[in-house]
Amino acid sequence: MAKWLSDSILEKGPDHLKTLAVAGKTITQHIVKAYTAGDSYATVVGNAVMSVEIANADMTWGAGTPSGRALTIAAKAAVSIAADSGASPDLHLVIVNTTDSEVHVATDETTNQVLTTGGSKDLPAWSIQCPQA
Repeated sequence: MAKWLSDSILEKGPDHLKTLAVAGKTITQHIVKAYTAGDSYATVVGNAVMSVEIANADMTWGAGTPSGRALTIAAKAAVSIAADSGASPDLHLVIVNTTDSEVHVATDETTNQVLTTGGSKDLPAWSIQCPQA
């Protein structure tokens, strides 16, 4: 489950990310070394240690757990690490609209492994859950 959702996601739902991607906006997933709920776009990008673009096809709807629906973000293999995470990182996955400098979704990246510039890391698939009421 996401740790933070923007007002536009709360109002329009997770499908808003797919809509933005279709509209030609650049949707990017960052791994950030430090995140506080509500961080600005500049803070998220400044704390990013790796980034990868997400296309509309990388976001698929399916059954939620345990109920409802879930928008799943596809796994990405061997994403390049652009900056060191530091010795004891509290990593987060953060989805932004790079075109409009907006932060949309943030959640924990549970491995919190130390990342080193020049290496690479596989990013797992994860989902934004919309449980049944």
